[in-house]
Amino acid sequence: MSLAGRPLLLEARGVAFRFGGDVVLEGVDLALREGERLAVLGPNGGGKTTLVRLLLGLLSPARGEIVWHRPRAWRRLAYVPQFPAFERGFPLRVDEMVLQGRLRDRPPLARYTAADRQQVETLLAALDLADVRQAYLSELSGGQLKRALVARALVAEPNLLVLDEPAASLDESSRRALWRLTAALPEATTVLVVTHDLAPQTFAPSRAVLVDTHLEELPVGDLHAHPAVCGHGHG
Repeated sequence: MSLAGRPLLLEARGVAFRFGGDVVLEGVDLALREGERLAVLGPNGGGKTTLVRLLLGLLSPARGEIVWHRPRAWRRLAYVPQFPAFERGFPLRVDEMVLQGRLRDRPPLARYTAADRQQVETLLAALDLADVRQAYLSELSGGQLKRALVARALVAEPNLLVLDEPAASLDESSRRALWRLTAALPEATTVLVVTHDLAPQTFAPSRAVLVDTHLEELPVGDLHAHPAVCGHGHG
């Protein structure tokens, strides 16, 4: 099935957002289909993260609307923000935090199963976190914490996975592991990756947009070399 034939997941229609007197986004139209792999590119401060937060309902548009085409009960959303917004001093171990991703849509006081724990162990190993599985979050480096948050998102088996600058603070080995896991997600999973730089052999989008106050569709054929989004050198 082509992307054009896939069901709509959500739409942004004429969306605008302002922060104080500053225009962050203006006249944004975006339709996201089930199973898409969408890259949201653009310069720092161009409105990429704001657009994501609007799509997820974490912000409200000043004008326009966000329309979901799937009922709330269907939605399993996982969001890894660029900057974690929680207290790192909270006494929580890595494997405990990742396990929390398995509790979605379960009744209160539900217990973890052996399958839950095995899935967590598999992801921790894939993201090179097995050696720190019992460490407290406060003991992690920035890159380790980012990988742990990605693990918690993936273990939830989301219908929509949103990653905001997921490779920031990761070394090359961790980046490769992240993109392997992303590529292996079920075909029906919609993946939205926000980045200011899409180097070759990383995330393989089926579609890409440039966000810099306005939104522009980009060709995906040679995306990494596009002068408006490339943040690395070429020979």
